[in-house]
Amino acid sequence: MKKLLVSLLLTIAALANEYILAIQWFPSVCKVKNYKECKIDYPFWRENFTLHGLWPKKTYCKVSPRDKILDKKGDWKNISTKISPSLAQVLVMYMPGYLSGLHKHEWIKHGSCMSKTAEEYYLNSINLISQLNNSKIKDFFLKNRGKRVQTIKIRNLFKKEFGNGKNIKFICKKGYLTELRIKLEGKITPITPLFDLIYKAKPISIGCKIGKIAR
Repeated sequence: MKKLLVSLLLTIAALANEYILAIQWFPSVCKVKNYKECKIDYPFWRENFTLHGLWPKKTYCKVSPRDKILDKKGDWKNISTKISPSLAQVLVMYMPGYLSGLHKHEWIKHGSCMSKTAEEYYLNSINLISQLNNSKIKDFFLKNRGKRVQTIKIRNLFKKEFGNGKNIKFICKKGYLTELRIKLEGKITPITPLFDLIYKAKPISIGCKIGKIAR
């Protein structure tokens, strides 16, 4: 009985340290979605990965009933979320959806289950996506804009760059490669090396096998 309890506790602890980093290739997103942000000519969004969210296993931890209701209704702008003006300036660069209140949705639903504050949650997220934008993965996307690519090639590139590629899932819509969902494992802080989190992560399904990288 004691061994079973220890095993169960270890399993729960492992799950608590598993996350999904969801990142977008925004030019592809704008080929299939009519977001208002797609009408803005912002060079960073065209040439870098942008943030969808960082997702732990749990959702809606210690949030007010009001904010949870607003989130489920999609009334994100009325959700109460405190972020300093300086961080907001940085976040809008990494997260186009900030302009529509996406950052509030991501904090209420996901971030509340992994960080004490929205500031900490987004500092963690920005650290991770910044490292990815300084990798050969982004270079591959830039070199292959306008082309259809086999996603297994991106997995192989992750293997070379981060020691693991089987933990990457690809999301395609209408033939465009819009999103990468990267499974992570370990403790996340604003200075955690992305390599450590990717290297330890368990495999997930590959998702779509071919997708076009939009310009």
